[in-house]
Amino acid sequence: MTYRDLDVRLIRALQEDGRRSLRQLANLLGVSTSTVSKRLEDLRERGVVRGFRPVIDYARLGYGLIAVTKIKARGDALPSIVEALAAERNLTHVYEITGEFDVLVIGRFRNERGMNREIKRMLSLPGIEGTNTSVVLSAAKEDGDVELLCDGAGEPTGDGAEAETSL
Repeated sequence: MTYRDLDVRLIRALQEDGRRSLRQLANLLGVSTSTVSKRLEDLRERGVVRGFRPVIDYARLGYGLIAVTKIKARGDALPSIVEALAAERNLTHVYEITGEFDVLVIGRFRNERGMNREIKRMLSLPGIEGTNTSVVLSAAKEDGDVELLCDGAGEPTGDGAEAETSL
């Protein structure tokens, strides 16, 4: 088994349960605790693992309204628009995209009034030429994890494609 394969298996184990101890991870992976510690530290130093967070059910906390907004921006204003949007606490995702629109944002809100206030604020940013907002009716999947592929002997590769991670 290569370090790359071990790293992928370690990340998979953390995706399943990020609260596992180093000892539990070592037992699961069949390696020493010190090996897990070293691999995890390396993944952190390289920015592959950026932290550990709980999975929150925002709807249970009163943030059940999800809006997806596509934004057309004037080219020279794009960096400042993205920076301003990324600073907004109710916006969970801010992406620069290709196609008819330049930016896609996803936000969570308590109610329509809060969503409307955010949309109006976005429209007031200099350089925004237009928006298109959709309200999410239901979420069939919100799992943020991607199945990582291994290329080592005996390791599952999911869909059979070659692994293209930069581990």
